[in-house]
Amino acid sequence: MTKRTQIPFQLTALGAAVLAISGAVAQTETEEDTAAQAIYTPLLITGRYLDTRWQGDYTGGIQLGLGYTSDDNFMFGQYNGLYEEDIKIIGNLRWQDISPGDSYWRASVDDLGLDTRQGEIAWGKSDQLRLSFGFDSQIKAGNNTGATPFRGGDSPLRLPQDWVTGSTTGDFSQLQASLQQFDQELERDKLSAALAMRLSDAWHIDGNLSYEERQGTDSTAGAIYSDASTGDAALLPLPVDYRTTEFDAGVTYSGGKLNLEGRVNYSDFDNKDDILVWQNPYRSRSPESVGGLGLAPDNDQLQGRFTGQYLFSPKVRLQFDGSYAVSNQDQSYLDYSANPAAVVVEPLPRDSFDGEAQTGTLNGKLWLRPLRQMDVEVFYKARERDYDNPRDGYRYIRGDGSSQPDAALTVYNTSHHFLSQTTGLEGTYRLPMRSRLQFGYAFERVERENAAVEETEEDQFTLGYRIQPLDSFTARLELLYGNRSADTYNWDQRYYALLDVALINATPDNQRYINHPELSQYYMANREQEQGKLDLAWMPAENWNLNFNLLVRNDDYDKTYTGLRYAYWERYHLSASYSPGAKLSASLYGGYDRFESEQMGRSFRGGAEKNAFEIYPPLPQASDPDRDWRMDATDTSITLGANVMWQLSESIDLEADYSYVDTESDQAYRSYGAADVNPQDLPTVSTTLHHFRASGNWHMRKDLSLRLDYQYYRYQDDDWALQGVAADTIDKVLTFGARNPNEKIHYVGVSAIYRWN
Repeated sequence: MTKRTQIPFQLTALGAAVLAISGAVAQTETEEDTAAQAIYTPLLITGRYLDTRWQGDYTGGIQLGLGYTSDDNFMFGQYNGLYEEDIKIIGNLRWQDISPGDSYWRASVDDLGLDTRQGEIAWGKSDQLRLSFGFDSQIKAGNNTGATPFRGGDSPLRLPQDWVTGSTTGDFSQLQASLQQFDQELERDKLSAALAMRLSDAWHIDGNLSYEERQGTDSTAGAIYSDASTGDAALLPLPVDYRTTEFDAGVTYSGGKLNLEGRVNYSDFDNKDDILVWQNPYRSRSPESVGGLGLAPDNDQLQGRFTGQYLFSPKVRLQFDGSYAVSNQDQSYLDYSANPAAVVVEPLPRDSFDGEAQTGTLNGKLWLRPLRQMDVEVFYKARERDYDNPRDGYRYIRGDGSSQPDAALTVYNTSHHFLSQTTGLEGTYRLPMRSRLQFGYAFERVERENAAVEETEEDQFTLGYRIQPLDSFTARLELLYGNRSADTYNWDQRYYALLDVALINATPDNQRYINHPELSQYYMANREQEQGKLDLAWMPAENWNLNFNLLVRNDDYDKTYTGLRYAYWERYHLSASYSPGAKLSASLYGGYDRFESEQMGRSFRGGAEKNAFEIYPPLPQASDPDRDWRMDATDTSITLGANVMWQLSESIDLEADYSYVDTESDQAYRSYGAADVNPQDLPTVSTTLHHFRASGNWHMRKDLSLRLDYQYYRYQDDDWALQGVAADTIDKVLTFGARNPNEKIHYVGVSAIYRWN
């Protein structure tokens, strides 16, 4: 087979022409802009954090204490290290040399008693040199309520010696006695070093190096099968043992009107495990068999990036940004099957994939001020992904459940070249009453290879208006309309790109598809998009700040019959903050979010029933609209919260924060006439969270403080996928039998903070 010629990253003549006159830096803000930004400051950062004397002019400080978590959990402590009922050490350190002189050093350690500890030590000379070394440890706690009969924390996963097989999970008579809980926890440890140096007033260099290990146990699913109707599936513990090395170096030039930066980035990913092998718990396979899942392969990437900006005059500025990256993956192939009983007639076509992906980006903006009241930006964006991969046929063994298929069932790897180019114009015109009219237009063209749609084009229009009739009130309205149109939908393209010519020739024309011909993939389908945003900010008094934010968006896939037909969002957020003085600040916020979507599908079998083009009865299943089904999904969420910070006295400060989140997810189905197509609505999934946090500091002396922390965390979920589902509830899926989270956690921490000069 002829190898496709590599297409180097390049831009069209139009793109190059636009780039030559495009690119921008953000314009210098006027006093009017600054005032508007002050009003639009997000609620949660408007309150001034009261001075706890921890951040004063001290040489160092140390915080030591004990914290207690009341129960084991996996939601409250998912990322903060507080996932076990235990007493943990509270340990934080800050130490620095702040004496006069050119050189300095700083050291810090956080969360010394937790699995989320991190620290850094830095040395440098003011405005000349900075050298730092650091470490960062993180942990992710998963749902630890599940259990599995598989033994071994690594591949292969083994069943107990007294395991009793069966055709379904209900036949596993030793299942309950064999189940053992396992921890789904992922630990990450990272070491890093950084260097920054000023070579001259104009030239600077910097570099970063890091090495990360990620280890632990996650979860995955595997199945042994010969076709889609004969799967024997199981949830499996997944060992994780990753190594990642990253390096980047850059040089910066700042020369007044001209600013340039060049960077080189390199990353290397090494997975110590190539394959996950598990013993088959079912007896429906003969002889005794095992299954195998290939894991994430080793890979590396080298990227170069160049950015810059140039000030032609106070009225003309240019900015550009370009990058080019090459990713490689040449890990040795695994065997066609992990099952030693599988018969392999034809070997793999090559020893490794030896694939390469090249990705390039190019962005540019030109900012102009043709009139005193008007600003204009012309921009161009491009992104291209290209592949240099050998194309081969693979007679892979499906699901480790049979021998190698006939040559006619050979499948081929496929490259998916991608090129996106966007050109556009944005303008702002200043009007009386400190108001602005904003307008914009963008045109995007996307070209794809070996996809159902070769080209899509989208026009996007935006119109905005901002007014500040009073110093205390600002309103901003933004409207957006987008229209994406696609080429003719080639529903058979994936079929031809994936399968062997022998199978294609043996298949009737009206069955040469993988997705139904009327099914449109939403990211390539015709779509009309409408969006409106409204932001209001009002300061009725010097110490009050009120904000209201509204977002409504509708995506209408108006040419789609089967697939995603529409999606709708609406969001309402309201916040208020009150700060009568330096000793007290309070805030309240609330929000409502709603998402709706509609998706259409059709239920049909293969063979003669797969003919999707018949129009005269009796209709095959794939042609019969009575076999349609529709799913309407609705997700809603309500958020409420409050925060208070109070300097009770010169020596005591208090803070309290409460947040409430309530979500619901509904999926309703309907059918259109076929007696055997009668899907039922899925149960509503509800999630509720209450989280209260309070802390207080008592400054006993200038150099000594006592701190008390308290948290109450209440989380409830009733996901039907876990509700009442034991390990053997599903006949052909051996699950973990994990439970939904239902957590009620109290956390108390007591610590002392000592500072020294």
